[in-house]
Amino acid sequence: MKQPKSSWFYPLFLSVILSLLGCTKQSAFSQRLEYDVIKGDKKVGFMMAEKVVKGDSIFYFIESETSIKMLLTFKVNYVLEELYVGGVLVSGEAESKLNGSSRTKSKVWKEGNEYVVEVNGYEEMRTSDPITYSVPELYFSEPGNKETTFSQQFAEDLIIKKDEDHMFTLYSEDGRNTHTYEDGLCTHVKLNRTYASFYFQLKQ
Repeated sequence: MKQPKSSWFYPLFLSVILSLLGCTKQSAFSQRLEYDVIKGDKKVGFMMAEKVVKGDSIFYFIESETSIKMLLTFKVNYVLEELYVGGVLVSGEAESKLNGSSRTKSKVWKEGNEYVVEVNGYEEMRTSDPITYSVPELYFSEPGNKETTFSQQFAEDLIIKKDEDHMFTLYSEDGRNTHTYEDGLCTHVKLNRTYASFYFQLKQ
């Protein structure tokens, strides 16, 4: 049986993040994409993706909130942070909440030459292969010839398939996310789930 690890803290991660967020526009490049979450013809939430680049460091931040009413109202909140240095993932964490209660918490960090991925307090994955590409970058550039991308939420590499020019589908145990691109940026995501289908639409 997998054993939970004790709580820990990223001193390097936090110091670099604070440095990145405190940078001036002259020393850092930042992209912020804002999306409406749409179900049918109604707006049911928002999603924001941010990418900050300074030197050889890249910081990703994603936040979303979705409220879907079926027999009951389900409110889902999601937050993700990841830090890359020198083109390689250094650390990150994410949390998904359902109606205010934590559903999934994940963390990834380097321990020596290995990555450790922890989900809900349990170690789920160890690998010595460098992680150079993960889910947040899907919003900022097309996958091109890439066939997989790392997900700390699922503690594994997820399959990406090209459907047609500028359209790629990401597969996970939750369902399928189909990303559409214009001028290199993701402008539309269709999320197919067993309970519903909805969309992320980039704001103009």
